[in-house]
Amino acid sequence: MARWTKIIVYLLLVTAHLFVAAVSQYRDRESLCESRQTCASCLQTPRCVWCSMTASTQNVNAPLLRCVSKQTYLKEGNFWCQPSAVIDHENTMDILENQQLSSIKGKDPVQIQPQRIRLRLRSGEEYRVTMKYGQAEDYPVDLYYLMDLSASMEPYRDKLSKLGLQLAKAMQKLTSNFRIGFGSFVDKVVLPMTSTQPDKLESPCILKTGRPCAPPYDYKNQMPLTENVALFEDQVQAAPVSGNLDGPEGGLDAMMQVIVCTKEIGWRQKARHLIVFSTDAIFHIAGDGKLAGIVEPNDCKCHLDENGFYTYSLLQDYPSISQLNRKAREHNMNIIFAVPDHKNATYQRLSRSISGSSTGTLENDSQNVVALVSSEYEKLVDSVTIIDTAPKIIDVKYFSRCLNKTGELLERQECEGLRVGNIIEFEIVLKVVECPKDPKDWYQTMEIKPRGLNESLTIDLEIICDCPCEKSGHLGYQPNAIECKGKGTSVCGVCSCNSGFYGKQCECEGSDIGADKLNSMTDCKPDNHTVEICSGHGTCKCGVCDCDKRPNNPQELFYGKYCECDNFSCKRSGGQVCGGRGKCECGTCNCLPGWGGETCDCKETNNTCIPPSGENVEICSGRGNCICGSCHCHERDNIRYSGQYCEECPTCPGQRCEELKDCVECVAYNTGPLAENGKCDLCMHEIDIVDIVEEDPTKNEEADARICRTPGDAGCTFVFKYQYHRAGTGGDIKIFKIQAEQERACPTPINVFGVALGVVISTVIIGFLILLIWKILTIIHDKREYAKFEKERALAKWDRGENPLYKQATSTFCNPTFQEYARN
Repeated sequence: MARWTKIIVYLLLVTAHLFVAAVSQYRDRESLCESRQTCASCLQTPRCVWCSMTASTQNVNAPLLRCVSKQTYLKEGNFWCQPSAVIDHENTMDILENQQLSSIKGKDPVQIQPQRIRLRLRSGEEYRVTMKYGQAEDYPVDLYYLMDLSASMEPYRDKLSKLGLQLAKAMQKLTSNFRIGFGSFVDKVVLPMTSTQPDKLESPCILKTGRPCAPPYDYKNQMPLTENVALFEDQVQAAPVSGNLDGPEGGLDAMMQVIVCTKEIGWRQKARHLIVFSTDAIFHIAGDGKLAGIVEPNDCKCHLDENGFYTYSLLQDYPSISQLNRKAREHNMNIIFAVPDHKNATYQRLSRSISGSSTGTLENDSQNVVALVSSEYEKLVDSVTIIDTAPKIIDVKYFSRCLNKTGELLERQECEGLRVGNIIEFEIVLKVVECPKDPKDWYQTMEIKPRGLNESLTIDLEIICDCPCEKSGHLGYQPNAIECKGKGTSVCGVCSCNSGFYGKQCECEGSDIGADKLNSMTDCKPDNHTVEICSGHGTCKCGVCDCDKRPNNPQELFYGKYCECDNFSCKRSGGQVCGGRGKCECGTCNCLPGWGGETCDCKETNNTCIPPSGENVEICSGRGNCICGSCHCHERDNIRYSGQYCEECPTCPGQRCEELKDCVECVAYNTGPLAENGKCDLCMHEIDIVDIVEEDPTKNEEADARICRTPGDAGCTFVFKYQYHRAGTGGDIKIFKIQAEQERACPTPINVFGVALGVVISTVIIGFLILLIWKILTIIHDKREYAKFEKERALAKWDRGENPLYKQATSTFCNPTFQEYARN
């Protein structure tokens, strides 16, 4: 009975807490609406409605408050405002183009549905749109092979020319609508990138065949996209090999031209665009051109002449990585960096900064280029990632079940494992963060599309930021209105007084003493029980509160009908109002997209709690709860999970330790399987060698660090500590920061003869000692017994009368008949 009583009490407390929270939230919303004094500001506040009744039509039921919450309006209805005077714009959607998904050979495929919609949205309110994606069969592919043709890449070129036909056949197995192109690059022909001596300008190097190099150049489009595979082989073999002075090459110059020169390269609009970038060197970036006196930034435009040469090489600097990323997104480019093993780490870091790019390793002078390009293309078409061109004022979130139609709707932009015929639905949540100040920005056009494809959902968006009655010509806009005493304009039921007049009906002028009348004062208080005028933050002038301004900070304001609101008294986080991630509105934080909580320090997304690019799409790997965008892991069956996605189990044997041991052993001690194959460069983790790994449980828990003791080669055991450092390529490779002890604990070699001899000698000695000890103990025992005997013998007192065995030698008998007196 007592147990059920506790449960009932607990449920009542929880219910009461939820009720109080709901009431508090309702009051916050109500206060926020009530503080709005114009129709535009009311509609720019989520879930608020405005009453535009004029003073001439007001009666006893006339509203005291112009702006209230939608909940209050639905509750009070006509008692608050006449329905015809209520201004409440709802979010609406009109579908303008909605072709069905199709994949018919010979016709343009349709992979996105719908194709165009029109939205009218209010600020701060979410609206959901459903978009379908279906992968088309035999979708066209344009592949452009961009190759570094400095002298060191000559073997790769020769191999590629022989593999051109194989590459085309491999791609034609994936799609019959395939075209291929080829271009080459070296570097800018200027010091210090390239030697400018007259003889070096003719031939900067000697090839391995003994022939001189071709004159240096920056980039040349050797062959636009074509279906003629034989021409590709010829052009690759005929491409000139040249040379330069420094180590980095001008690859980014070439890549920018390949991306933006749509007509010259021959990119088709309805095709998947692939660039295979092959080099064995690093690259120059923006700013390096200053070494040669080139200070003009790259303009991201096409500058190819009729022969395909880049003509602005000496006029513009190299492009920046962000410029390449932006242009790659705009032109739907998928880039594959095909580089040798020793440059793989560099281009993986570059790949993380360019949307839609990946990295592969060239082997044996490009022998595996066919398999590399085919596999990377299959990865592209087997997954879909949704991107958008939304401006900053529009917050966009994506939710999908991917291929699991009955699964949980999760926040994610990417789905994997797709095949032709699969249809994926994405639920798109759009939210206008704030109304732009410029009315021209109230009309926006944005696209939502799969990365790398030209098809998209186009959204014509109108942001509702004002009221029709605020515009001249509307019935609610009356200059010199009667209800404003002819001294102001009636705008949506509220008087906007002319210069020099003020008051609810513009009845006061200048320093009218009517401002101090008692009946005017009552209009500056919410009710008769309130003592303070204008909440103590303003001056009552003719029945209207004129709110004070903070002298120390003009950005901090009081506002509202009774100056009851401000923009600075919200809770703080990190020393900033609303944590610096939101606006303080009437004591409540209006957080920026993606943030929530009382101080806007809580991430409102589960996306950061789902392991990226993995089979496990459960939130926190199914072992924890996602709170404020971070996983809070559970403890089950005395097993405590940890890690960014609760994927680690420190008490479970060998989870990350086994995964990292080969890299640590290779880098720290030059032993192990990776060292034997000379592949220590494959380890991308940051590994430091220290004398002793510090084992402080408190510090390790704070830093989310783990200690590993694991066996290695030759029976040696080594100790290292690891912790997360940064995310890896595409989010699917985790980079760890590792500290490894300098010395391993290795066993000393065993001396068999010495051990055997030691065993024999120790056995003899131990046996002798045992005998000696036994003999000594025996002697001691005998001595003690003898002494005891002697002592007892000395103390013994012999008495024959007392000895029952003693018998005298004579016997005495008494004759009963013998008389004593007769003898006398």
